[in-house]
Amino acid sequence: MGAQHLPQPLAGSPASNAYRLQVAAVIDETADARSLVLQVPDELRDRFRYKPGQFLSFRVPVAGKQLTRCYSMASSPDCDALPKVTVKRVAGGRVSNWMNEQVQAGDWLEVLPPAGHFFLNESHLDAGDNQLVLFGGGSGITPVFSILKSALRTSARPIKLIYANRDEASVIFKDELRALAKAHPEQLEVVHVLDSLHGYLTGAEVRQLVRGHAGAEYFICGPAPFMDTVEGALLGLGEDAARIHVERFVSPPDPDEVQAQDAAARAAAADSACEALLVELDGEQHEITCQPGDTLLQSCKAAGLDVPFSCEEGFCGACMCQVRDGATQLARNDVLSAQELADGWTLACQSRPSSARVHLKFPD
Repeated sequence: MGAQHLPQPLAGSPASNAYRLQVAAVIDETADARSLVLQVPDELRDRFRYKPGQFLSFRVPVAGKQLTRCYSMASSPDCDALPKVTVKRVAGGRVSNWMNEQVQAGDWLEVLPPAGHFFLNESHLDAGDNQLVLFGGGSGITPVFSILKSALRTSARPIKLIYANRDEASVIFKDELRALAKAHPEQLEVVHVLDSLHGYLTGAEVRQLVRGHAGAEYFICGPAPFMDTVEGALLGLGEDAARIHVERFVSPPDPDEVQAQDAAARAAAADSACEALLVELDGEQHEITCQPGDTLLQSCKAAGLDVPFSCEEGFCGACMCQVRDGATQLARNDVLSAQELADGWTLACQSRPSSARVHLKFPD
C-alpha cells in the first residue's frame, strides 16, 4: 500500500470528526522509528491545540479496511511550531510499518484532533516539592519527551528522566536529550538503562532510582511489563496513586470486529426503557430523549448537543462523562481505570442507558 497523494483537501469531515493534514517533514530517528511533522492550516489551529503528552489518532486504509492507530506527540506546544508524532515499527504492525516505509513529506494523512489524559497540567505544579520524575521505555519516550520539554520551558522544577532501551542504537531523541541535559544541568537529570548492559529494569532498581524523590509527580509510558514494574514499585513505596500517571495504548480492533461488537451491545440494550437523559454540559442542563439501543453520544448528537468526542471507538477518552444517577452499560473500554469506573465515569460513545432515567455530567 502506498502513501496517499491527495489534492489540497477541504478543512475536515464533520461526520467523522477527522481532518486531512499534510506531512511537512519526515525525520528518521533510529533504524526502526521515525517522526512525522504535520502542517496544521490556520483555520485548524484551535482544533489541533494540544497539551504536553497527548496523542493524535490516524485513520489509514489497509486492505479494504480503515484502521485507526494512536501515536503520541513528541513535540511540545510550548517549544515547537508544528506537532510531531513518532512511530516505531511493531512486528507485524500494518500501520506502523506503513508509516515507516511509505509516508513521505507532502503526503496527506487523515487525523483526529488531539486526545488523551496523560498530560502535564497546572495541577501538577503543586505536586510534592514540585519534582517531576519521568519513566520512558522504548518508544514510550514520546509523550514523556513532550512533557519534559514543556516542563523545562515553563518551570524551574527539578526533573529526572529514566529511559530504558534495548541498546544504545535504539535510543530515540538521543542527541536532543544530550543537548537538553547539557543546557539544563541543574534542573534535568537523564538516566539511561540499557537491556544490553544492565538487563531489564527491576522493581529494586526503580526504588533506588527514585530515592530522594518522594512525593514527586510521576509519568510512565512504555511496554506493559516496564510500566507494571515501575508503577508497582512506586505504589509499594507508598507514593500517592493520584500522582502516578500511566499511558497505556491498545490497538483498536478492525472495523468488522467493531461492527459485530456494536451490534451485540445494541441488541443487548434494545429492551432498556430509557425515558430521558439529563445531560449537564457547560454549566447547563438538558433533558433529551433516547432511542432504544443508541449510545449516550448518539442520543446527545441527535438532540443537537455539542458534547466532546473524537474517535467514537472507545480508545481516546475524549467523550468521558460521569453518570450521576441511573445505570448504563459500557460495551468497550481501553481508557478508563478501575478507579474511574468505580467513580461513575464512562465513555459516551460506548455506553448505553439501562435504566428509565440517566443523569450525565460532562467535564467543564
